[in-house]
Amino acid sequence: MKNLFLILIAFLFFFYGVCYSQVSVIHFNSEWNADNNFDISVLKDCDTTNVIICDNEDLKEKYKIIAVPTIIIFDEGDEVVRFEGNIMMVIKVTKKELQKEIDKVIMAKFQ
Repeated sequence: MKNLFLILIAFLFFFYGVCYSQVSVIHFNSEWNADNNFDISVLKDCDTTNVIICDNEDLKEKYKIIAVPTIIIFDEGDEVVRFEGNIMMVIKVTKKELQKEIDKVIMAKFQ
């Protein structure tokens, strides 16, 4: 019985390590566009970061941000999906659609 418990714990740590820590989402925006912020804190199974590009010119250049807001999903540091604001500086993506993209990245690891 102890061995089964240890195997279960090991599996849970493996699953957590494979899935959770490797997918990240970064939301780029600007102070002057705060009305169009996108709340990524509700996304599951990923790390989330908000970046104000006015304070982080180096990140703006590194990730080639040309419109705000921009949301990028990464898998192990590689860009997987990018959503950029339109001419009205609004992203036309829902939290459900973002979560679906994150879930696709995670599920691809098991195929």
